[in-house]
Amino acid sequence: MSDSKRRIVVAAAELLARHGYHGFGLKALSGAAGLPYGSIYHHFPGGKEEIAVAAIAGTGNLVGRMIRQAPDDVFVTTTTLFGFMAAKLADSDWTDGCPVGTPALDGGGDVDTVRAACASAFDAMERGFASLLADLGLPEADAAGLAVTVVAAYEGATLLARVRRSDEPLDIVAAQLARLIRASLREAGIGGG
Repeated sequence: MSDSKRRIVVAAAELLARHGYHGFGLKALSGAAGLPYGSIYHHFPGGKEEIAVAAIAGTGNLVGRMIRQAPDDVFVTTTTLFGFMAAKLADSDWTDGCPVGTPALDGGGDVDTVRAACASAFDAMERGFASLLADLGLPEADAAGLAVTVVAAYEGATLLARVRRSDEPLDIVAAQLARLIRASLREAGIGGG
């Protein structure tokens, strides 16, 4: 991927996190990427929809890879993920959410390719957590179910934190997820960290 194309995708992810799918425009994207407006269509002839799909898919794949490549400590990985979002929200004065969750809520669901990209990104994150949990010995079905719970809780806590302008929902949900993961591991006879 060229530097210009990468800048467009990164800027689009930032705008999607703040404004959602319907809330970001190509002129704002051009300014955020620091590129001429015409170069946006040069790199993405499909326009806004193609750019949003690339940014959402890229985010999901990146986060999923980061989770899978994390140390074998699912608790550290979970805490780090929730802490990252708390810092991101606070640094943006509570305006930047998740580049997958925000467009999924803001009309992305009514554009099939954007909805599919959001679903795929969530799947990548879930697979990352499921892989960590399965590596600890949790049965595959239990690991997959717990991974869905982690991702859903992360997105919900992000929304609550953003609306309440407080990192407290993220802190509370991260702590409760740690308890749930420990209990699931103990129930499976694994110990649970």
